Amino acid sequence: MSKKKSELIEILAGYFWTYKSYDIDEAMKKYGISPDEALDPNQSKRNYAKAGLVKLSEERIIELSKRIAKDAESVSLNQQMESYLGDSIFEFTYITRRKLADYFDMCPNFEGKLRLDELLRGIWNIDEPYNDDEDMFIFNRVSIGDYIMQHVIRNDDISYKDMLLDILQFKYISDSSLIKFLEKMVNPEVRTGEEQIQYVNGINEIIGADGFELAVSGKISNELIYKIYRKNTVCGNMKNLVFAPLGKKPDIVIDDAIDNELKIVGDTNNCLLYNFEPNSDGLSWKTLVRWWEPKAVNKNVQQDLFTRLLNSLDSQPEKDFFTRYYKIYEERSDFPALIPQVYLHYDPHAKIWRGNGIVYTHQRMDFLMLLPNGVRIVIEIDGKQHYSEGDKPSPKLYAEMVIDTRELQLKGYEVYRFGGYEFMNMTESKKMVKDFFDKLFEKYCI
Repeated sequence: MSKKKSELIEILAGYFWTYKSYDIDEAMKKYGISPDEALDPNQSKRNYAKAGLVKLSEERIIELSKRIAKDAESVSLNQQMESYLGDSIFEFTYITRRKLADYFDMCPNFEGKLRLDELLRGIWNIDEPYNDDEDMFIFNRVSIGDYIMQHVIRNDDISYKDMLLDILQFKYISDSSLIKFLEKMVNPEVRTGEEQIQYVNGINEIIGADGFELAVSGKISNELIYKIYRKNTVCGNMKNLVFAPLGKKPDIVIDDAIDNELKIVGDTNNCLLYNFEPNSDGLSWKTLVRWWEPKAVNKNVQQDLFTRLLNSLDSQPEKDFFTRYYKIYEERSDFPALIPQVYLHYDPHAKIWRGNGIVYTHQRMDFLMLLPNGVRIVIEIDGKQHYSEGDKPSPKLYAEMVIDTRELQLKGYEVYRFGGYEFMNMTESKKMVKDFFDKLFEKYCI
């Protein structure tokens, strides 16, 4: 038996020891551990647990340790497992937790509208006795809350960072407790207005690395409530963006197969190719205009680019959607680019060459938006060709459409579909477009 397995068994046995003798059987069976029926838990709960644990493989012990650590939500248990499992038991890494502690230490008005002990209560049991000296007489001990108020607030000799990391063991608290704390930090009871936005943006910049974000979940008394959600993001770095073809399919070759460098040949004006810089975070209209400047024909670069992109759209609803978006947000300093006719898949062979062996039914997206932190928004404007053949409903075409949607969502794209009929009334469609993007930008704090 390896040292790692042996020591993890000792830790887990100590965990099961905390159960009553009459409960330990059920607790072990919950995790698929078969106790030794020849042993009596009343004699030694620890040995009883160990006898069941030693039967398991090291891989199973590691898996079990992570599961129990998450279920137990025990700081001391997480501390014990650190040497063997690191932060693999958490979704918020140690690095993220330290960055959060650093951030809160620099932010003004940490406790907001509450007293510090009020802010912490409910996440930590601050009524428990605090003792950093094991030899201190029991009657001299104070609660964690009292100790914090004395040294962080009144004496000001302990920083917020040290309070979080050393006293409250911020590094080892459960993910659920961390989420509860972060949501409380931006709750309207704690802070509102610009201060709330500042904290939301600062926290999101840190937790985004772990795939989470604070997003608006509702309102109370006309104030925003934020909850932590797992980001709907796409794995992988953005490399190439092939978009806005003018009628015919672009002629694309691989210029460097090792580095995945694409090149448009033939009629190079037919389609646009945008190459992302390393670590590019989303794509704004301002950035796209700057990229287009050397290619512009007219002095008004923005108008030149807008016209070029508009010309790549075929249907009137698509053109209306595109035009209304830019007219609504053109005065904003750095709004996201709405990119038309984007190739997600690409098959250079014509259908006639493939016959029945078509690789991709749909290769292009109507519109794509690349938001910060890896969020990719797909927008489809569905005319009747998406669900009917001529004037007859087509279950086959509808099925292909919903299959495409599922596949995109499973890859991490957010997909929003609009019906062409929604654009019949100019006044109503303008309001509809604005309402949609206002809510989308609010969701992602843009």
